[in-house]
Amino acid sequence: MLDKEDYFSAYEHMKKFLSNKTNLFLALSLSVSSIIAYPFLVPHLSHPSMSYHILIHMISLDFAIFLTTVSLISYRKVKSKKLLLTSLSFLSLLVIEIIYLLQAGHIIMIFQIPLIEVEFSHILLLFMLVLFACGVLKTDKK
Repeated sequence: MLDKEDYFSAYEHMKKFLSNKTNLFLALSLSVSSIIAYPFLVPHLSHPSMSYHILIHMISLDFAIFLTTVSLISYRKVKSKKLLLTSLSFLSLLVIEIIYLLQAGHIIMIFQIPLIEVEFSHILLLFMLVLFACGVLKTDKK
């Protein structure tokens, strides 16, 4: 059994390990991919083109999770409005990628906004781009 000192040491070691962005990306990618590979990828292994399509969305989801995590960590340190807007844009990208993965796995159908006949994911993508542009163009006052 771990005593308090060993637990603190393991926590500090893990914190140091994850402070490297490459290690953080690998840890997030492996954990997310191992969780979602079975329900999304395994049922479509007999259809290579569908497997590749789902794999592309899984990789995109990994990048969206990584970008969201890094931007939120950066925002927590700096407390800049630019970073908040960027974090929100990556968070909306994460939501978009989840929707695309669910659509690629045939878990949900494509949702269109009835009045204008536009996919909801495209509206979210536009929202993400607007937030990202606002984050890039915003000037912080000192």
